[in-house]
Amino acid sequence: MTAVSITVADLTPFSPNIDATKAQAMIDDALALAARVAPCINDDTFAYPEAAKAILRGAILRWDEAGTGALQAQTAGPFGQTLDTRQQRRGMFWPSEISDLTALCSSSSTSYTTSLAGPDPGAGYWSQPNVWTPL
Repeated sequence: MTAVSITVADLTPFSPNIDATKAQAMIDDALALAARVAPCINDDTFAYPEAAKAILRGAILRWDEAGTGALQAQTAGPFGQTLDTRQQRRGMFWPSEISDLTALCSSSSTSYTTSLAGPDPGAGYWSQPNVWTPL
């Protein structure tokens, strides 16, 4: 089971008229595509499930609103203009959302430390100052 879970109830505060069947299909698609770019979200030990949920919810709601808007044409004598405010869906995630999801995976990996002071003073130059050669 995946650590990130989204339900239809998570979407209804933002889009109250969303159809439940449509919303569930969109959730399934979003989780599948997100797992492709950030496979760590499928791990039970994923450290940031709420952050991933927020990214996915935003993408799903944007997808739900795709196509809304208006196509308006105005003419005045020989002059005319067309204003298109409809949103088009080109992909599930914006590039920034993809980088955010992959960053969540890289930050959930184990951390490490390194010392800038060099090796332990018990070995090498410092253990025998009269020799001054590394071991």
